Amino acid sequence: MSNKHEQPFKISIKPTLVNKERVYPNKGTLILKADDQFYVYDRSTILSVTSFFGFLAIGYCLFYFFGTNEPFVFRRDWFEILLIIIGLFLIIYSFTADKKKKRLILDRLNGVVTYPDFFYLPPLKGNFKDLKAVISVSGEIDGAVGREYLKFVNTFKPRKFDFLQTITYGNPNEEWSLYVWYMDKNRPLPPGTAFDPYRQKDFERRKKLGFPKPLYPSNIPTPEATKEQQKERLIIGGW
Repeated sequence: MSNKHEQPFKISIKPTLVNKERVYPNKGTLILKADDQFYVYDRSTILSVTSFFGFLAIGYCLFYFFGTNEPFVFRRDWFEILLIIIGLFLIIYSFTADKKKKRLILDRLNGVVTYPDFFYLPPLKGNFKDLKAVISVSGEIDGAVGREYLKFVNTFKPRKFDFLQTITYGNPNEEWSLYVWYMDKNRPLPPGTAFDPYRQKDFERRKKLGFPKPLYPSNIPTPEATKEQQKERLIIGGW
């Protein structure tokens, strides 16, 4: 059983820190890029999980067929045949899928988000402000709260039924606050040492525009990197 809670475009809590150690080519392998223009998160690691389940399915079927002395009867063993077909598909898919299509891409300056669709389908792309994101709570049994996941709905390719794409397995509220903050190009870059080399450039860009008001509300302060910059923003932009 699962419940879905649609997320508002708001910085609700302190976001996940994006430190340089988490960004490739440092120790990080999931965050491929984090600067003043793009934030790129690699979702292709899910392919290894896909192949695991494929091999697991085939392994079970091989044990079922060769580990017993029962003769093969299609009317009885159709489920195992179907499982082999599914397992083969998952294995082939995991090795042939285009990993570049399995990325979450946040385009800060243009306000565009790109995220993976299912299997070989091309990525979904559209305006971030139109994105439908939910926090899905799974495993609620007898009032016990299950685990929460941040998921994106197939917003830019409507279907008869909504398909949810899991984006992150970290704290969903922190991750969503990070995305909203990052995609608010009128605010300074989010916390984290990965963004430090780009803060001055981003500050000058916003200063040139007169420090326009934020695009999305926030429950927490989003200050500039220095007190001097904060003072400039207050004088020029009024906030």
